Amino acid sequence: MSNFVTIQAIKKVSELDIFCLLVFKTIYETGYANLAAKELGVSAPKVSRCLTLLRKTFDDELFYRRQQGLKPTPLAEQLYQPICQLSDTIEQIETVAQQTNRNPAKPLLNVAVSNNIISSLAMSLSSSKFFNHFGPLRLHVWQSDTEEKIHNGEIDFGIGFDDQGQHSLNLTPIVKIDSLHVVAKSEHPIWLCPDPLTLEDIAEFDYMYLKCHGFNHRIDPLELYCQEKGHYLASIDHVCDLDDWYWHLMTMGSVSLATKPEGLIANNIPQISAKPLPMSEFTKLRKVMSLPIYSFFERDNPYRRYSEESKQIIITLIKNLFVTV
Repeated sequence: MSNFVTIQAIKKVSELDIFCLLVFKTIYETGYANLAAKELGVSAPKVSRCLTLLRKTFDDELFYRRQQGLKPTPLAEQLYQPICQLSDTIEQIETVAQQTNRNPAKPLLNVAVSNNIISSLAMSLSSSKFFNHFGPLRLHVWQSDTEEKIHNGEIDFGIGFDDQGQHSLNLTPIVKIDSLHVVAKSEHPIWLCPDPLTLEDIAEFDYMYLKCHGFNHRIDPLELYCQEKGHYLASIDHVCDLDDWYWHLMTMGSVSLATKPEGLIANNIPQISAKPLPMSEFTKLRKVMSLPIYSFFERDNPYRRYSEESKQIIITLIKNLFVTV
């Protein structure tokens, strides 16, 4: 019968408010309702109400009033240990919750990046000592609707070009394209041209470019240069995907221009070579087309899920891509 009573009591405990159980434990240990109220930091009437509810739930007096205070009944004696165990569990849960609040899990950040630096930035992030600072970052190629997605919160922030800005986003300029690399298969005949390599030399071969929103999505700088100079361009094609860009170079015998960071990566790929475009030729392109600035696109501060420190780390990494290679 005793075990049955205990089981029934535990079932009833599970239906009670947690605070009422703490009141029970504190009265049991102190022997006085007013001391329990003081220890729990509540009013005496609140403790009295909890005690009334406990007595009604268990259909038992639980505590008898004696000269030395409140004395537990036999049922209260049986309930004490299970309630103590439950109280310890609650304290553990509270401790874990407080630690989580102090060290919240880093959220998954969705980041849009221009396709002409996305692979170099990904490699920089993966090898950076700051990688653990961010938590997971999911990179997306910058698309025509990326600004709208940032504005709507689908993308946390973006690295794009400063001539966009159609959705009232905040922009922080980072770095301007200050050079380009010529990229082709290692055995491509363009590498037999005498130094220094010229834009006219490149135009003699099948030319292909990676279309990048905000940079050459309307016309490529080399195509514009040839149009303005009246120079014949053998052929021109474009791709929108970085993988397609590499495949085109390998299987179509094309020549392309790439940003400095991506040129370095391409040069490390078997069967592909990349060399800096002479600065005199880069200046020619810059004269016919103003080259854009990479910028950090973000929403207003209250909507951001990253810190200012994280933002500055990303900006520094991008600047270093153009400084160190």
